[in-house]
Amino acid sequence: LDCEPGAALYCGFAHDLTKEALKHAIEGGTLTDLLCRVPVKRGDVFFIPAGTVHAIGAGIVICEIQQNSNTTYRVYDYNRRDKDGNLRPLHVEKALEVASLKAAPPHEDTPDGDEVTLASCDYFTVRRLSVRGECVSAVTDASFLSVTVTEGAGALSMHGESIPVRKGDTLFIPAQNGTFTVSGTLELILASV
Repeated sequence: LDCEPGAALYCGFAHDLTKEALKHAIEGGTLTDLLCRVPVKRGDVFFIPAGTVHAIGAGIVICEIQQNSNTTYRVYDYNRRDKDGNLRPLHVEKALEVASLKAAPPHEDTPDGDEVTLASCDYFTVRRLSVRGECVSAVTDASFLSVTVTEGAGALSMHGESIPVRKGDTLFIPAQNGTFTVSGTLELILASV
């Protein structure tokens, strides 16, 4: 959504690795030397498959859509400490079992357009919708719709009710067969399962 100049994220490895090489880098504190450092700019979109070692760098504001999961394996933590001053736990052995050790594919530019699919997989689909004026869209009985306003302001109307929305707002529309209208000058991220 936004970033400071020079901001970057790490996403996948610069080249294929073995588990042994990854473990050695984690133990030696050189993991980031093996990762792809990707400079970011406002509007970038990254699809990061499960098992991809990644980290969000400083100075980045994101809208993160992810599969519902309570599993995160931390392999490096910049020596950060918890509220009691202890190093946060790492999950190296578990991560080594599931980490993708292949070189990361090159980052692709984010598609342009007023309505584009940003990412789609077995677990979710994410679209960007740019509205200048009025736009009618649908929500089906197959999935709820999460609507996040990333720019601008306007209103979302459905079933005779209108809700004012602005940058930073997120709305949840339950699964149903129906249409809704978005009016104003704004950009939305629409996520469904």
